[in-house]
Amino acid sequence: MPWWRRNKAAASGQVIDQSGALVPVKSEQFDDLAELGRYVTEHGIRVVDPGVPLSNYAGTAAALNVWETQPSVRKVTDYIARALCTIPWQVYERVSDTDRRRVTDHPLARLLANPAPSVPPSRLWHSVILDWLIHDRWCVQVLPNADTSSGWELRRKPARRMHILADDDDQPAALYLISSRGPAQVVTLPAAYLFDHGYATVGADGTSPMETMQQILAEQAEAVQWRRSVWKNGARVPTVIERPADAPSWSASAKARFQAAFNAFIGRGSAAGGTPILEDGMTLKTVTAFNPQETQDIEGRKLTDAEVASSYHIPPELVGAREGTFSNVDAFRQMLYTHSIGPDITMLQDVLNTMLVPVLAPGSNLYIEANVEAKLRGSFTEQATLLQTAVGAPYMLRSEARAVQNLPKVDGTEELITPLNVVVGGLASPTDTAPPPSLPKGQGRPA
Repeated sequence: MPWWRRNKAAASGQVIDQSGALVPVKSEQFDDLAELGRYVTEHGIRVVDPGVPLSNYAGTAAALNVWETQPSVRKVTDYIARALCTIPWQVYERVSDTDRRRVTDHPLARLLANPAPSVPPSRLWHSVILDWLIHDRWCVQVLPNADTSSGWELRRKPARRMHILADDDDQPAALYLISSRGPAQVVTLPAAYLFDHGYATVGADGTSPMETMQQILAEQAEAVQWRRSVWKNGARVPTVIERPADAPSWSASAKARFQAAFNAFIGRGSAAGGTPILEDGMTLKTVTAFNPQETQDIEGRKLTDAEVASSYHIPPELVGAREGTFSNVDAFRQMLYTHSIGPDITMLQDVLNTMLVPVLAPGSNLYIEANVEAKLRGSFTEQATLLQTAVGAPYMLRSEARAVQNLPKVDGTEELITPLNVVVGGLASPTDTAPPPSLPKGQGRPA
């Protein structure tokens, strides 16, 4: 029996409480690590352990298993991670209250553009964000590296190998990093690490959404298993075979021979799907006990997709869980980077500004901002119309327009042309061609 399933009481029937005194407890058994972890936390018992709640080890493995085996979870989390990891990070200098300057030549900007020498930026952030979505915590180490253009690199610490140790107020006090090459490392905070965690009822290790969704996911797993059993064991044709009541009794060998021959038509062999040959007097009768439509495979999967998407605050239409039109899907796409994952972008941005900027640019006015506008840009036609209306005149040179179409440069196309109706006519923009307002009756048109 594992040690964590043994009796709660030691041989003496006593444990040590928070004050260090021995207190008696009654003899019971733990069903799992989660129950043991809750008991230890509630009673303030000291355990010869790294300081990480024991249930976290079981929870980490369970979360990884859910992501690997549940298509709905992987679909939704990958959708969010792909949307977040492709947002560009930009560095700005706050010159004054009304002046900001884009910074591209600082080590901080170069590090964000190329955070790891052997991992593409989008792939690094994709893995980090998946750690966050699956385990509700993530960690990245900031390391000096003379071989990079910035002199630094970011190295992800997988969530399965890190835990956040908290003080009595559930505030992060240290990082517990598990290594496969030696003993675990405890890093006292603050340190050159970027990390974040969600809410937890005890400690600062976050709470995996997989624990919250476990009942829904378990129901989906049971439904999938039942549907597989139905399709595997149910009759391919909803019929039964009847023998006449006065038919001579079968011998054991004759019955086995007929069953073997009939099973060949419902198996996976060369005769599968064919028409079985019945013996004299036998008939096939249709029954309604099994109807393939009743499995509702597609409906069940869409329901689980919608539940998981709602748990991550994502419109189900974006992952195909519900039917959508072009207009509302486009509206949901706009909402994705504002209402849905906008708070996630802000939290990532806060971590970078509070933990990364002091390491690479201490005492400076630099700050990091996510270029969300790059993900919200419309089509070229929409952008051209909006910009032309906003500036009140054409905004591109003829040479620039030719370059967009991969046409050769022509002399004399380097000047910005402004139509006369904008300068003289008083229109807001070249696209403003609305007729003049109607005049009151009896008044003539202006000269």
